[in-house]
Amino acid sequence: MKLVASIFILSSTIHILSFAKYNWSKKNKTAAAGAILLGLLSIILPAIVMLTR
Repeated sequence: MKLVASIFILSSTIHILSFAKYNWSKKNKTAAAGAILLGLLSIILPAIVMLTR
């Protein structure tokens, strides 16, 4: 079950980070930084929860 959750989390993170790359190329650095922050948090927080259980 952890594998399925991990695959879903990674696929959604890839989508968020591609949006950050798009924003960076359009010179919208604030939105890119926010998307990068969301991408990192979407990996870190579920990993903490999965590892502590």
